[in-house]
Amino acid sequence: MVIELPSLARPDSDPDAPGAAWFDARLEGLFSLGSLAAPASLAELQHFARLMQTQGNGVEATRMLFDAPYAHTLLQAGRLSGCAPLAELADELFVRYQSAGQWLGIVN
Repeated sequence: MVIELPSLARPDSDPDAPGAAWFDARLEGLFSLGSLAAPASLAELQHFARLMQTQGNGVEATRMLFDAPYAHTLLQAGRLSGCAPLAELADELFVRYQSAGQWLGIVN
């Protein structure tokens, strides 16, 4: 698949504006901190962090993008939670991280 990128030199676009028109939403995920394509979006990780907070656990959502051992530990804790929405989201994210190869080299 080829994605044609809009020109950043367009006079009607301000690259510093929030939600700038030049940003192509199809590219979201390619700009993650951890790799070319993140296994989860920041919005999903922030939702996970809010659910974890309801259980008394603080989570740094952005750190989960680039620190695989940190993400692994928190997602494991979330999977074991008694909170059903948290456990389901944590399990879904855990599987996506695993499919993306994020757990390679992590010893339990």
